[in-house]
Amino acid sequence: MTYTRRGRLRAAAPNFNLGATWLASANREPASAIDQWKAGRLADIETGELFNVVRISDVQKGLAALTDLWQADVPVGPVLHNRADRCIEFLVTTRAATQWDMPQTRLIGRPADGADPLTVAMPAPGMQRLSGRSWLVLPDGERKPTDLGDLAVALRHADARLRHGHP
Repeated sequence: MTYTRRGRLRAAAPNFNLGATWLASANREPASAIDQWKAGRLADIETGELFNVVRISDVQKGLAALTDLWQADVPVGPVLHNRADRCIEFLVTTRAATQWDMPQTRLIGRPADGADPLTVAMPAPGMQRLSGRSWLVLPDGERKPTDLGDLAVALRHADARLRHGHP
């Protein structure tokens, strides 16, 4: 945390290098992701070890869930807005999710059969929109993935609100 000139507490600027290092460390070959980002491209980041990804196909629902998490003062991990595929992607904890069954969502993680991990294309932290993808909540190297249970609660709440016409 840092202080403004008037003595108000504010969050320090995110550390893009730490965020990129953390995100790339999800891959078996982290240098490959860093090289892709240095070349100005998306990097395919492996899921299943450091985090899984929940892809929400209804952008309004995903943004409402993000707002609910913030309002509930729940720790929120990195979140991507994927404009190309019209979805919101939350990086979430990897705890067992065999029961995950939320409408308009898909859990992306390591396949149960031991096959190669699934990947998600991600821009470098701090990079402006790239191929329709941009960070809503940046990976900063310190932020943990969103708890899967907290996200499920927020999605149910957002879904109920949106069905009743309250964004």
